[in-house]
Amino acid sequence: MPIDEQELIDLQNDWMDAWQRQDRARLEVILAPEFTLTSARTDQLVDRAEWLRLLDAVKAESFAYSEFRIDVFGDAAVVRSRLTQVATVGDQRWDATFALTDVWIRRHGRWQVVARHSSNPPSQAFTD
Repeated sequence: MPIDEQELIDLQNDWMDAWQRQDRARLEVILAPEFTLTSARTDQLVDRAEWLRLLDAVKAESFAYSEFRIDVFGDAAVVRSRLTQVATVGDQRWDATFALTDVWIRRHGRWQVVARHSSNPPSQAFTD
């Protein structure tokens, strides 16, 4: 596996680990200032400030990635994956599997995520 691809997989896991630990300082490094999320949960566009604010309402118990597909284009990359999570938002369970598309850019030698699109995946794998 090329170095950039492994680094991006490591960053994906680091991102969700920081989310689970509610490590706001680490998340502020990973998320680019212009980060946006298109959420499967609300189908709304969420900016970085709102995503970080919503962190207080989430209790993430576990997460696991699978089915990574990564394309690197110089200082930009598209990372497609599935994410299975066990979490609570407020007093509601939020256990789900999402199909994710994350867009990363490399600035000053380090990767930051600028966009995430999440959706509820079909039951088959991406390659089916």
